[in-house]
Amino acid sequence: MRASPRQIRWALLLTAAAMAAVLLTTGIWSHTSSHSAARSLARSQAIGVGMAARRAVRLAGGAEQTDVQEALTELQGEGVRHLAIVNADGTVAASAGVASDASTWLPAERLVGPRIQLSREGFRVRLESPLFEGLGRGGRWGRWGRAGGDGEPAGAGQEPRPGRPLRAQRLVLELDSEGARELAMRARLILVSDLVAAALLLGLAAVFWRLSRQAELAAAQLARDRQLKALGEMSAVLGHELRNPLTSLKGHCQLLLEKLASDHPGRRGAETVLREAVRLEDLSRQILEFARTGAVEPTHEDPVALAKAAAEAVGPGPDVHVKVEGEPLPWPLDRVRMEEVLTNLLRNAIQASPEGASVYLTVTVCRGEKLSYEVRDHGEGLPPGEEDRVFEPFFTRKSHGTGLGLALARRIVEGHGGRISAYNHADGGAVFRVSLPWPQHRKPENK
Repeated sequence: MRASPRQIRWALLLTAAAMAAVLLTTGIWSHTSSHSAARSLARSQAIGVGMAARRAVRLAGGAEQTDVQEALTELQGEGVRHLAIVNADGTVAASAGVASDASTWLPAERLVGPRIQLSREGFRVRLESPLFEGLGRGGRWGRWGRAGGDGEPAGAGQEPRPGRPLRAQRLVLELDSEGARELAMRARLILVSDLVAAALLLGLAAVFWRLSRQAELAAAQLARDRQLKALGEMSAVLGHELRNPLTSLKGHCQLLLEKLASDHPGRRGAETVLREAVRLEDLSRQILEFARTGAVEPTHEDPVALAKAAAEAVGPGPDVHVKVEGEPLPWPLDRVRMEEVLTNLLRNAIQASPEGASVYLTVTVCRGEKLSYEVRDHGEGLPPGEEDRVFEPFFTRKSHGTGLGLALARRIVEGHGGRISAYNHADGGAVFRVSLPWPQHRKPENK
């Protein structure tokens, strides 16, 4: 079974949406994982640099300002931006570098030993730990003066200066992790590229959908034009072949009625034959009109006078109100054929409206831009989905209709370069609108 163009479009759209969702999910997961890895990298780097900072301070000889500055200079290549020695009471014994504002830090994390804080963007780390606490060669945290992993004191061979209460002091350092920053930037670039790829994929699917839809509509229009052409040729032959025998039938029936008395039993049948012959003659006329090429011969006409003439042509009885909006001015129109369009629309509106209801014909003129006629009835309106079908040849819901009136009206309007449409009014009833643009090669004339 062959898939329809609509099914192909939906399949492509759903495939593109699924691929875009996969790209977005992968990008978000990769971005989240990379950020987590960047934070872990920053933590690990902070711990390693913290141990090096403690050793540097010890090697410098203690917690003097010059010692801390010397240690910071040594560790700047590792990304350290601030180094400080804080006493037990919270006072700063010595510091070097510029400390970050406290509001930039997230809540502290405590791992095995030190107290670690990450900045909100995750690339700067703040580490706080006892000054004389470090790792022995065995890899375990130990106090200064206590055995490390191999029984040696952490920082063996280096004793604090005598007389200074260094054991209670804490080392505070801040460092920028360039590795974590680079990792996070790469993750962001990957996420952005995935977002762009997903957007492009959906955009291409939307473009394909639109082009496919336009191609489908163009193919349908081409098929419709071919059908109408074949139908017009057939209608021309049919109308011509019917017209001559119908004229003969009608003439003989009229002669027969003239000879039959009013009380003759066959008179009623003859009247029926004559009535049907007239109806068929009118049908053949409409078929021939529909089979015409649709060429129009516009001349500058008064659109308001043309509307009033169409209102008078429908005959006395129903109230047809002609309303004018804008400045009336001559418009290039084929008077006979456009009056035929308006007359047909008014008769349809009268037939659709309840007895005694008014029908409105509104003429709107926009100088040098557009002329529109709107015919509104007070009937039941158009069934949903039939706003376009009513203009198809031989489509009708009337018991005695031919279905050619609106099809012929559309052909005449399109011959003027315009468009005819139908819709239901918000307050009830149907509205038929004829929109005629001003021809580009003509200039508006003053009235």
